[in-house]
Amino acid sequence: MKTAVLKQIILVTDGQSNIGGDPVISAKHAYNKNIIVNTIGILNSEDSKDNAYDEVINIAKAGGGHYEYTHIDYLYQTMKSMTIRTVNQTIQQAVNKQLKEILGQGLEEIEPKSRGKLLNYIEEYSSEIEISCCILMDCSGSMSKKLDEARYSVLDLVESLSNRKGNANVALIAFPGRGTESYEVVHNFNDDINSLKANLYETKASGGTPTAPAIEKAISLIEEFCNNSSLLDRGYGELEECYG
Repeated sequence: MKTAVLKQIILVTDGQSNIGGDPVISAKHAYNKNIIVNTIGILNSEDSKDNAYDEVINIAKAGGGHYEYTHIDYLYQTMKSMTIRTVNQTIQQAVNKQLKEILGQGLEEIEPKSRGKLLNYIEEYSSEIEISCCILMDCSGSMSKKLDEARYSVLDLVESLSNRKGNANVALIAFPGRGTESYEVVHNFNDDINSLKANLYETKASGGTPTAPAIEKAISLIEEFCNNSSLLDRGYGELEECYG
């Protein structure tokens, strides 16, 4: 039996991209490869939702994902809730598509008893589906006072995912990278998870915000991992082959 995998990128940033191309185009590139791009914009108390936050919205829309704004103290909660919501919505859309093809009506249109059974199935399957998630952590200069909370949030999400029934594969990219590099792969999918914390705390905040190159690298890591793991490449509405 083949295994379905939900592939997603979670972009965490407190500012607008200013180096390395258009991240909206990169997010669309990811979505075309069945990789969902979610975005989290970190607010300061004095922030208004200016161009930087418009970009957070536009990246998520291009990547077929969700966006949220949060203060750094609540980042860990936002990352977990966004991951769960993405899984549930992906499965619900797949089920809805199949219902329309088979019965000619969607989930909201079928009778309540059957709908309840399907919703229970979606909830159960959500905890079992395999996830490959690449976290992109903004480490630009403006993140210097927020980096400790960002690190904690990443580790909290990894721990939460490890408690699921289904496998959860995690990679982490910091952007910018060291020196003149646009990004640094802090943790790849096949790396020892026990090394993540040590590597994460070696990240430093400096430089600009090269979001597009980080997204493109995340696409590359996810595709390479999924191909090498012989996982079934699936995105929204394409879970039909998972059942047999």
